[in-house]
Amino acid sequence: MVAILENVPALPFDDYCAALDAELDQPGARRRLAQAEIARLNAFENDIRAFVSYRTDIPERHDNPRHPLAGALVGVKDIILTRDFPTRYGSPFSENEGPRRDAWCVQRLSELGAQVVGKTVSTEFAFSRPGATQNPHDRRRTPGGSSSGSAAAVAAGFVSFALGSQTGGSVIRPASYCGIVGFKPTFGLLPLDGVHPASTTLDHLGLFARSPRDAWLLTNSLLAGGAQPLEPMKPRRLLELQVPDSIPLADQYKRHLEVLAERCRVSGISIESIELPVPVDDFVHLQELLCYWEASRILLNVPSPRLTPELAGLLEPYLAIGLDAYADARRKRQTYQSLFDGILQDVDAIVMPSAIDVAPEGLGHTGDAALNRFWTSLHLPVASIPLWTGTQGLPLGLQMIGALGRDRELLACGEWMFRNLGQRT
Repeated sequence: MVAILENVPALPFDDYCAALDAELDQPGARRRLAQAEIARLNAFENDIRAFVSYRTDIPERHDNPRHPLAGALVGVKDIILTRDFPTRYGSPFSENEGPRRDAWCVQRLSELGAQVVGKTVSTEFAFSRPGATQNPHDRRRTPGGSSSGSAAAVAAGFVSFALGSQTGGSVIRPASYCGIVGFKPTFGLLPLDGVHPASTTLDHLGLFARSPRDAWLLTNSLLAGGAQPLEPMKPRRLLELQVPDSIPLADQYKRHLEVLAERCRVSGISIESIELPVPVDDFVHLQELLCYWEASRILLNVPSPRLTPELAGLLEPYLAIGLDAYADARRKRQTYQSLFDGILQDVDAIVMPSAIDVAPEGLGHTGDAALNRFWTSLHLPVASIPLWTGTQGLPLGLQMIGALGRDRELLACGEWMFRNLGQRT
């Protein structure tokens, strides 16, 4: 599998652009990067299968040519509407094609001069039934899900950025498995117009990039045209959340976290260990109840055939769960959000593993989201930072959880960690 990852652009997109400051024709230089990515896509897409549909005849764009994202190649998850490509929601039923219009995020990319290459593979309606995508680090292993193709496309060097979504762990876990940055912003920060819903309480637009600074470049560009640059910020205080014993965290993750804590202290960063202040069952299952209760009413409220029997069977039991249980889960969600608002008041981030281990073998599943679901329920900004390698050189990510609305600060701290404390340094 080394061949798949050879010659992936060595620099994150924003670093590459900064290195072009002395060049007179930056858009032309960025086009050369795009051409190199298209060449990789042509060479290796049949192996990785990151895309449902794509184009390689990228037209030269002249609108907004000096924007930081001008000429950047982007993949878009197949639950997000696009005018130029069909949207099939990761479903095997072709009649599920969505309307041909651009979602808000896709329209913004176009306005900024970025180039949408195609639609990336999603699990069925962003749930558990996997598509054909393989992990670029080892094609026998899952890339994670549900944003499978988006993570793999960035990791394989086919695009500089990709859009995904997260309702449980669909950005953070694939980013960890594929060795790139995944970012789930504060709930509601990025509009979901044109993104197929699964759970209105939990759905987030997310994204993949090669560095935390790149992740902020894309996020801020979508929101404000890229007017707020991001510089690395050394954290002052971190809290390391101890993974409950009932969750089977790999020993190699534990060793990496021990080394990280020591390196933080040597660097002058306060890092304290804390235990989970809520019931373990709620940590694992709160998101599941909210998600499946809402999804059963969104996805099953349409005439068949629409869902595979597997997905329908997963959701149907939740139609029988009453409003009282759902309301109780919503109250717990709000109580726990307030609790963690207080915990994060004077903390730069909570840190913990992005997944329980490296990407597992097999393509019939997408891995365990036990360490991601809770933070999605709390609407907090979360990033997976590719700090380490584990078994057979496979990636392991650090999950960083920030306070509500402090997305920029979280990624600035993540950028410092990425540059200074990873195994890559």
